[in-house]
Amino acid sequence: MSETRKTIKPEVLGGFRDMLPKEAIVLQRIVDTVRKVYESFGFLPLETPGMERLEVLTGGETDFNKSIFVAKIVRGVEDKDVADADWSDDFALRFDLTVPLARVIAAYPDLAKPFKRYQLGKVWRGERSQAGRYREFYQLDFDTIGSSSLNADIETIQIMYGCLSALGINNFTIKFNTRKVLNGLAQVVNREEKAKEVFRIIDKLDKIGPDGVKRELMREPDNQYDESALNMSEAEADKILRFLSIKSDDPEIILSQLDEFFSDSVGDGQVGVTELRGIALALDRLEIPRRHWKIDLSVARGLDYYCGPVFEAVLDDASELGSVLGGGRFDGLTNRFIADSNIAGVGASVGVDRLIVAMQKLGLIEAKDSLTDVLVTIFDVKFENESMQMAAYFRKAGIRTELYLGEDRTLRAQFAYATKKGIPFVVILGEEEINAGKVAIKDMAARKQEVLTKEEVLAKLVSSKASA
Repeated sequence: MSETRKTIKPEVLGGFRDMLPKEAIVLQRIVDTVRKVYESFGFLPLETPGMERLEVLTGGETDFNKSIFVAKIVRGVEDKDVADADWSDDFALRFDLTVPLARVIAAYPDLAKPFKRYQLGKVWRGERSQAGRYREFYQLDFDTIGSSSLNADIETIQIMYGCLSALGINNFTIKFNTRKVLNGLAQVVNREEKAKEVFRIIDKLDKIGPDGVKRELMREPDNQYDESALNMSEAEADKILRFLSIKSDDPEIILSQLDEFFSDSVGDGQVGVTELRGIALALDRLEIPRRHWKIDLSVARGLDYYCGPVFEAVLDDASELGSVLGGGRFDGLTNRFIADSNIAGVGASVGVDRLIVAMQKLGLIEAKDSLTDVLVTIFDVKFENESMQMAAYFRKAGIRTELYLGEDRTLRAQFAYATKKGIPFVVILGEEEINAGKVAIKDMAARKQEVLTKEEVLAKLVSSKASA
């Protein structure tokens, strides 16, 4: 009696997803478009492992605040007795592509600098999943390592603008700030030692509003171990809200009000205002329309390693999904590998999954089930060699050609297959066409069929592909 195996439900984990061809085609097109923009600025591809040592990712911090996936080996029957001496340390899946980049820079000191790289890769975070946010998702990063010049920060915004424009998105805003201005704010309210907590609360402005920010700033410790409470006075909290109320579509107004805000202070604030002024002037000189960028003092970015300008881009018509592209300057990230190296770095990352959701919502993506330009049918088994040769002829000319391989060889089934996959043209080689040295081609959208020479069919396919 044969053993009956239990069937397993083919479901995906929560926060994870399958990407079927329709979505994978969209992903590929977005990546191809963005990659061309990156390469036009001199960036080169890089690949790093999906798994790193835990201390590489956390920097050895015991209070590391990201939820990440730790890995272990589950031994199979064939090697269950193999010792795990090589797996004695903790390992984890990367939560971004920037920290592994810093490891690469430290591991390969002979890389020419500035080192400009881009990378597409999956990253993993154990956060609660929600619309447009998954526990496993793609990032498409670009970073410039080894340049402290403000021009590198300006170029980062240029690239962000170039990517969104190349994707055919018309309504978007690139918001930017600098951590130096925020450091100056922390100094003004005497919370320099808790600046990261100040940034964390400011970064929540869009979610909890000014009143919520004020409550969190003034929150008293819950107990003696509560080190996150800032316990600000109302006057201190109001000073931060006054800072956050500095808003305008005119960068000169914001810069003037910042000059006034920091007029009595000596520190990072004034340096940060100078940075923002330099970026704004450059963007005007580069003729990047002001409707696509703005200084936004609430932009803090969540990661602790940012130290200068920070950026994020939102689609104006889908702003509720949050930023689809963001980053900033992270000088010194290599310090965890090379003490006091302070190697400069700046870059940004496309949140590919969220961008796909946003573009789908706005109707900016044409979903396709196939990339095929033409389907070559097999009219009869005795003509299959002619069909295969015709398919090879089209492919040699650069036409994406699929030879029908289904079990049902009826023309009706083959036409139905082309319709279901959205293949625009179908070629038929029957005895009559072969004897006449011709080819039948059907335009599936126009429902029009004609008999032409193979050269004429190829010209038609080339023309159609060029106009698509």
